[in-house]
Amino acid sequence: MLAFLKSYQFQEMGTEIIIIAASSVFVFILLVFLFGFVLKYQRKVLSFEREKELMRSKFNQTLLQSQLEIQEQTLQHISNELHDNLGQIASLIKINLHTIPLDDKEKAAEKLADTRELTRNLITDIKSLSVSLGTDHISRTGLAKMLEIEMKRIGKTEQFITHFEQDVDKLVIPDGKAIILYRIVQEVLNNTVKHSDARNIRVKLSGNEKTVNLEISDDGKGFDVADKIKNSEGAGLHNLQKRAALINASLNIDSAIGSGCIVTIKLPV
Repeated sequence: MLAFLKSYQFQEMGTEIIIIAASSVFVFILLVFLFGFVLKYQRKVLSFEREKELMRSKFNQTLLQSQLEIQEQTLQHISNELHDNLGQIASLIKINLHTIPLDDKEKAAEKLADTRELTRNLITDIKSLSVSLGTDHISRTGLAKMLEIEMKRIGKTEQFITHFEQDVDKLVIPDGKAIILYRIVQEVLNNTVKHSDARNIRVKLSGNEKTVNLEISDDGKGFDVADKIKNSEGAGLHNLQKRAALINASLNIDSAIGSGCIVTIKLPV
């Protein structure tokens, strides 16, 4: 009987040891699993932070590049305006002042009236140029107004008929995104002016509190989009896509040979 009890106690103790060992192994496996999960999660967080920092760095680089490009184009425009327009008006004012017939009051009055009108035009053009002296003019003036000015600038060449439409309701775009968006439109318009052989160029801006929609279209010769993207000539199209993606915008190019081109941009804000 005593031997039986000892045998039973030994078996019971063995069972307890097995249960404890099994529990310990289970706890150990669970701890290893949790440790691995936490480690994997931390790695994902670090990877996400690195990606976010990389995206922030790319955005800042693109923003700076866009600002410099806008400044360069603005300075070129100002140089052209000073040479072709303001310089000409100033010369006419000078000629008028030197040729006023002081002995003929009627003709002198006509010359003075003409000079006053030229001076008024000169002041208006100078004010218009002052709007374009820095990239912060986009935040001051607003994207819609800047696009309208850009279209008027192209129209003044008299090589294109420009159309600007806007249907904007409470449009609010962060300055950094507005600058990149404006630069994208500038780049599209520059390509249109250089390569499209278009007569009409149209820009339509619409949007609300959630979305900005931009459509740039022309009636030019068009091109094969897929073929452009395949060869080196498509670098500009890739650049547009990259800039758009950086501000979480979608950019679609719809064109065919002989059918003009339509570029559509949608920016969630």
